[in-house]
Formats: sequence, structure tokens, C-alpha cells
Amino acid sequence: MKKNYLFLIATLMLNALMFAQTVTLTPTAVNNTNVNSGPINLASVPTSTVSLNIKVEIPSNVAVNDQGTITVYYSNLSTTNANVAAGGNGGNLYFGSGRTAVASIIINLYWSDFLTSGGFIFAEYKTSAGTSYRSSNLAVIKNPTLSEGTTLNPPADAPNPTKIVNTLCCNQTVRLGERPQPITGSQFLNPYAREPYGINTKWETNGTPRPPAITNLDNTNQSLTLDYTTALGSFTVKRSLGYVYGNQYPNTSNTISITVIKSPMSENTISIDGPFDSNGFAEIITSNPKIVSGSSPKINLALLQNPNHTEQRGDNVVDVDRYEWEYTKTNLIDWKTLENENSPTLNNFIPNDLEINEDNYYLIRRIAVYQNIKKGSNELKILVRTIRYNNTICCDQTLKISSPTQIESPESLNSSSIIFDPNIVTPHQYYISYQWQLQLQGNRTSDAWQNITGATNKDYMPTQSLEIISDPRRNTLKLKESYNYRRIAQVIYSGYDENNKWVSGTVKSYSNEIYISSTTFNSKLMVYPNPASTTLNIEHSSLNLTNSTIKIIDAMGKTVNPNSFSILSPSLATIDISNLLGGIYFITLQTSSYSIQLNFIKN
Repeated sequence: MKKNYLFLIATLMLNALMFAQTVTLTPTAVNNTNVNSGPINLASVPTSTVSLNIKVEIPSNVAVNDQGTITVYYSNLSTTNANVAAGGNGGNLYFGSGRTAVASIIINLYWSDFLTSGGFIFAEYKTSAGTSYRSSNLAVIKNPTLSEGTTLNPPADAPNPTKIVNTLCCNQTVRLGERPQPITGSQFLNPYAREPYGINTKWETNGTPRPPAITNLDNTNQSLTLDYTTALGSFTVKRSLGYVYGNQYPNTSNTISITVIKSPMSENTISIDGPFDSNGFAEIITSNPKIVSGSSPKINLALLQNPNHTEQRGDNVVDVDRYEWEYTKTNLIDWKTLENENSPTLNNFIPNDLEINEDNYYLIRRIAVYQNIKKGSNELKILVRTIRYNNTICCDQTLKISSPTQIESPESLNSSSIIFDPNIVTPHQYYISYQWQLQLQGNRTSDAWQNITGATNKDYMPTQSLEIISDPRRNTLKLKESYNYRRIAQVIYSGYDENNKWVSGTVKSYSNEIYISSTTFNSKLMVYPNPASTTLNIEHSSLNLTNSTIKIIDAMGKTVNPNSFSILSPSLATIDISNLLGGIYFITLQTSSYSIQLNFIKN
């Protein structure tokens, strides 16, 4: 037993010799109280600010002028389970021509990160060659609970929350669909905002139906901004003050009331054709945008002049002046305006912050504007997909109907090969699977995308039964439904990267969308050659292309060749595509009576 005890002492002394003489960690202050040794006492304070002094002595076997980094870690178990402390990344440490360098670091330690028995912190110096030297552990202790045995002891100049003047301004009456004016509170000094004895602010809105969302909380100017109102009624707002520590707010302001009355503007609603996913998001692919349409709000001028007026037939009504469109990520409240979008409909929703990541979830809404009145619409849930990993399919097909029982056979839907690089140097597994999906559009509302049973190859030959019906409005024949297709590619990968680190995962990508439709013209529209390198021809013997509009759109929805083409004959147009990058593109052809979208591949 004695031998083991002596061995333990020797081991501890060896550790001290190996580490403490290289990196020395000394506390200088805890929550503005000066200290010069451990342990660090967190007491019952949720967040403690700790000032540290770190001295690093370069060992004799390390070259002078060596530069490295300093980091402070915390743990309640062992050094193998340590985490970088908040503010613990000390950055580079420079020695110049000496062998000793000193750094001062301020970190935050959180009461909840440590066990009741406490834990420890330590500093680590890492050379540019990757060699690490660690200080000895500095103990951290705390009270068993956040409310036991706490003495806050704020400085003499720290404001007392119970003695702060706390008032809000002012009661408001707003029209339905409008935003209330910002609610302002009395100002106060808060010199210790980030300390336990700093002043914390809590705003509350209450009412039935639910008050509008808080869009901005300005603790510097003590103001609160609310979103557009969505229901008639009234709601209240109040502000409470208290110390950061303790989560208690003993100082409550006066309560202001906001009353929502009827608007002179009629209903402002927007909608979009599906399909919708299981969470109610309308699916959009950047290469095939969908139109967001809406109602046409009117202004009742009699109701505008007298909010108590009862609407009746014969009231003078006018159109709104313009529209604005706003969007935000679904997990944010930061609404952004779509630039240059002032029309009643939104034809192409491609936000500026669209990420290449496949799924982008947004909310969009329309703001109707008349003079100084603004009314927000309902919010639509939009899922915007981008084409990734070269997952493209080709091409749209327009099949000729010869009789009520005869239609051309569709061609195979060809697709690109997936290009995916997970930075694997030594691959272990790389597996690609496919699933083709179908969406039917015709005499009924848009349906959701459905998997096609057995359609799991790279390419797909459509096998759906094509039903021909009569179109009495045009006295012609057509397909009962249009057939929209897309391909889902899934890549499962694993292996070692260039740092010999194991990486693995699964990624999924949705392709662009193509469709099969019908025509009774003598000749269907042709786009050739396809794929093309320098010149693309568009031909249709039954359409006059002279006064048509032809645009080329890339896979991200950007117009890359706005109506720039040459007419070789009334039925033949040619486009120079030599300046386009390789990939899939979409052609929108618009005549006075016909609109077609086709796609092609640029080599």
C-alpha cells in the first residue's frame, strides 16, 4: 500500500514537471472580485466572468521564435471530455526572441455546465508543429442550487431594477392588417448589462385572439416592434425589469392597450398551386417557378373617412396603389422585401439568400399599399429546391394526337450522371440510388408527387396510359392530364478524407421537372440539336415565330439570354448559345396565342 502511495506521489510530481513548468494558469478575477488562486467559485450565479493570466515557457527542445495558439478548456469529468470555454480561444501567442510569453484571457463559465461536485479548467498551448503543452487543472466549485447561499453584491453604481422608472407609451388604435407604431419604454442606464447584476428586460404581449409577432426588440433604445395585425380585438403590452441573475422581474411597467378596428381595405389573400409536401409547404424548383396569385383588394373611401361607417352597396371604392412582397426563413422573424416586385402576382420567387443546399424553407406574404395604409396578407409556406450534383433530366415532350385513339409514343427520359465529391480520398462505400416520381395535372387540382413503382434506374421510359379527351372550347383533342416527372437521387458514401479522418453520410437531390403534354398540330415543336454546343434551332411549321418572345433560363431560374435570337423563316428561329456554360437550360417560347417551355442540354 505504501509503495503504491509513493508511486502516486511520484506520478503527480512528474505530471507537474511535464506540464506546469511549461504552461501556468492563474486566475485574477471572478465576477469582478479580485483573486490570485483557485478554486474558482461559481457560487449560485448562472454565468460567471473569469479573468485569467497564462504564462507559457518554451521548452528547451523547441526552437526560439516558435509561434503557437493558446486555448482554455473546461470539464467536469476528464481532459478527454473537455470543451473550449466561452471566450477561451486565445488566438496566437508570440514569443519574439524570448522563451516566455504571457496572455490575458476572459472567459465565461456556466453554472449548469458543472456537476455538483464541481470540475476544472486548464490551458493548452499548441505549437505550429502540432505539439501540445497543458497546464495543471484549476478547480471549479459551485453551490448545489442556483438559489442557495447566493450573495450578489452588485457594485455601488449598478442600477437597482426596483428603483428604475419603468413606463411605456402609448395606447394605440390600428386598422386590421396594419402594423402598430413601435412601443417605446423609458430609458435607463445599464453599465453591467452582461453581468449577473445587469438589468434584464422582459416584454409581454397578451390578448385574444393572439397578438401579432414581435419582429424587433431593441434593448438599446428600449423599443418593441410588432408585426401586422391579423384579427379584430385588442391586446396589451407591458415590460418588466430585473437582475440578469435569478430570472425574477420585480419591476412591472404600466400596461398599454392596442385596439384593432376594421380596415377600409378589403381582403388581401394570396395562394399558390401545389403540390404540397406533408408539412404543407408548396414545392418549387428553381428551374420551374410557380405563380403566387392573390385577391384584388379595394379601398372603401367612406369607411376610410369614418371607421364607424357601415359598408353598403354604392360606396365609392378604389384599387390599391401597389403591392410589396416579403419573405423570411421559417425559423426567423426578419422579413425582407423582394426588390422590384410590385405586381399583384409573384411570378418567380427566388430569394437573394437562397442556399445551394437542396431544401430552403420560406414564408412569403404580400403587402397591399394605399397611400399611407398597408395591409399584410396571409403567409404561404414555400419550399424552394435547387438542382444539386448535376441531377438533371431531359426533356419536355409534346406528343401529336392524330385521332381520338391515336397519340405518339413518348421517348425515354434521359438523365445526367450524378457528380458528387465528399472529399473522400480512400473510399469505402459509394452507392447511388434513384427514384422517379410522377405528378398529374389536368382537369383536377394539383396532386402531390407520387413514387413510380419500379422506376429506380438512371433513365426512365414512361409507361403511363395516355387518355385522350375532347376539348369543346377549342374544338380539338387533348390529353386528359399532363404528366410531370422528376428524379430523386440519393448518395450514400463513406471513407477516409485527406486527413485520414472517417467521413460518411447520405445526401439527396431532386432533379428539374419535365412534362409530357399533347398537341393536334401537324408538326410538334422541335429544338435541335439537343445536346447543342454553339447554335440551337427552334422550329414549328404551324407557329409563326416572327413576333414571339424566346428566353433561355438556367437551372437557378436566371434569364441568361433575354429574347435574343434570329429569325431564319417564320417557323424557324436560331439562338447563339456558345457563351453558355455546360448544363441544362430551359426555353420559354411565347406567341400571341401559345406558350411553351422546353429544355435542352448545352455541351
